[in-house]
Amino acid sequence: MKGILFSLIVLAAVISVAGAGAFAYFSDSESSIGNIFTAATSIEVEIDIKPGSNPNSINPDSKGVIPVAILTTAAFNASTVDPATVLFGPDEAQAEHWAIEDVDSDGDEDMILHFRTQDTGIKAGDTEAELTGKPLLDGWPIHGTDSVRTVPPHKRK
Repeated sequence: MKGILFSLIVLAAVISVAGAGAFAYFSDSESSIGNIFTAATSIEVEIDIKPGSNPNSINPDSKGVIPVAILTTAAFNASTVDPATVLFGPDEAQAEHWAIEDVDSDGDEDMILHFRTQDTGIKAGDTEAELTGKPLLDGWPIHGTDSVRTVPPHKRK
């Protein structure tokens, strides 16, 4: 009975966050010794790789940086993210630098981070890239994806 009560409390907490525009996912398992319930939650956030560009073309061999914005929405304030926890790409690159600014010109403050291209692990043929991190206040993980189009290196003439 204790396991069911705990499950309901966790479910209620997640539903209250999910109702605020967040995305949550669960995994649960049982063993023959007793009930074991584990829940993993993640807040889905909007990100924009290379803000202002479409498609988001990336040359994986570039020695430059990739700007990635975490956008503030009605359900999420990007300025609450701890930039030290933000990781980007398959190799989970850490940001070289970051700033709070209105990236999408909608009047609210977003977070823009810059990642060294070669640290991200983005490879030729990849079609999307993922960003993860944690907000300062509640510590719940965040997760966002955006499309990418990899391009070959420019040949010198």
